Amino acid sequence: MDISSDLSLGTSLWNFIPPMILLVVAMSACMGIYVVLFKKVLPRKIYNFFLGPVALIGFYIWAVPMNIGFYEFFRAMF
Repeated sequence: MDISSDLSLGTSLWNFIPPMILLVVAMSACMGIYVVLFKKVLPRKIYNFFLGPVALIGFYIWAVPMNIGFYEFFRAMF
């Protein structure tokens, strides 16, 4: 039984943790800005309708920098 191969698998996951934290932060920031700006202004149905697209905008804000090299930055850090 080779235990060291299982340990090396766990260390490769450190490359994914910082980008996933940034994903949560980016989507939360977009949703927070949307809630602050439009909660009282928009009618309830329109407000709820745009929750999904605003979350997708947060994902897009996260995905573009990851595509241009932030993933390699985090991989080099650990």
